[in-house]
Parts: sequence; structure tokens; C-alpha cells
Amino acid sequence: MSRPSITSVLLDMGGVLLDMGNAAGMPVGALDWRGREALLREISERGGRCSLEELGSWLFGPWLQAYASRYEHRREAPVEPHLTRLRHEAGFRAWNRSLLRVWFRPYGEQVRPVPGAGEALRELRGQGFRLGLVSNVPLPGELYESLLSRHGLREPFEVLCFSYDEGVRKPSPALPRRALVALGAQPAEAVMVGDRRDADVTAGRLAGTRTVWVRSERRDGPEPDAVIGSVAELPELLGRWR
Repeated sequence: MSRPSITSVLLDMGGVLLDMGNAAGMPVGALDWRGREALLREISERGGRCSLEELGSWLFGPWLQAYASRYEHRREAPVEPHLTRLRHEAGFRAWNRSLLRVWFRPYGEQVRPVPGAGEALRELRGQGFRLGLVSNVPLPGELYESLLSRHGLREPFEVLCFSYDEGVRKPSPALPRRALVALGAQPAEAVMVGDRRDADVTAGRLAGTRTVWVRSERRDGPEPDAVIGSVAELPELLGRWR
């Protein structure tokens, strides 16, 4: 018996649509320090008192310690409690998310779209596919949604499912399943596309979708149904599957 035709496509973000610059998908190294310096200026302008060392002990130290256990807990580490501690200890008022955006901004300005990503998304929509984003991210999804919007990659998606917001990480099938429910699609009618076989291909297979691996160094994990070199090759592949 033939398999149902593909109607919906779930895509990972980092390494598929956006070049995140590092495996973490957040500020590290020099961009982390630039963000911390910007955050210190923001705190000072709001009347707070905080040193670089205190910024580490009140915010980044405890959060990164919790972040290191994300695989064990199978969910992202919330940063909001640590931002609240920072505001209390430094003695100033601000929205937690506005502070997070200040730290994230230097990193976000370096993120670039993968070549051909925008064209591929538009072609998929033109072919009638419904699109959902299913991505593991260490920070609130709104930060990454703004990056997609900046590079013209947000509009084609009907659904965005970020692990930080959903409270679950791939390879759990819960993330793609939630996207499928939101799209009103059955797993057999969908395909999961990602650059990590251990996360994306595993999650798709557990959720009951077909899977496409965008070739990368992340080779550990189950065999996908198809392999492509970049997302630019996806419209042609799915056109053949139809």
C-alpha cells in the first residue's frame, strides 16, 4: 500500500535555515562578553549597581549550571529566575525579557540565513506545503523568531514550536507532535527535516513522520528516509515524493 502524500513539512532552525555561528545557538565567547558589557551599561543607566563578577554570580553562573543539565532533564533551563535575582540584587527595575534582548543582541546581529533558505521556503509554500518550525533553543523563542523575521524567514511558517517555550526538547516526539496538531496534519502526511540525526531524525521517527537529514557532522542516530546537502534541495525532493 502506498504511503499518504506529504502535506506538511516540519523544519529545524539552526543549521537548516539559520547559521547560528555555534552549536549552542546563543552568545558564547567574545559575543557573550560584548553582550555582558552591554547589559552592564543597561543596568547602570537604569540606576542599578553591578560589577562584571556580580553579573556572573547573580545571573550567568547559576543559569549556565542549570543549562548544563538540560539533557538530563530533557528540557531547557529557565533563565527568568536568574534575571529576577539580578534585578533584586543590583537594585533596578526592568522587564526580564528586555534585559535578555540586550545581552542577546550582539550575537543575534551575527546570525545569517543559510544560503537558499528563503527561496526554499517560498517554493515549498508555492507547492502547497504547510510549514512548521520545530527547534531546540536555549532561550525564549521570541529571540529566535525575531531573527527569522529579520531575514525574511518567519512569514512562511504557520506554526513555531521552540523547546524553551514548550518545555520539552527533541529527540522527544512531543515537539513535532505539537506542531502537527497545530497544523491539523497526521504524522503519515508529514516530514521532519533537520541536521541532527540524534535529535531531528529520532524525533520525527518517534512521532511517525518521514525524515530528511540535512547532511552535517551530527551523524549519530537512526537512518533518515532521505539525505540532502542543504535545505535548497528540499523542494525538489518533496516534489518527487508527491
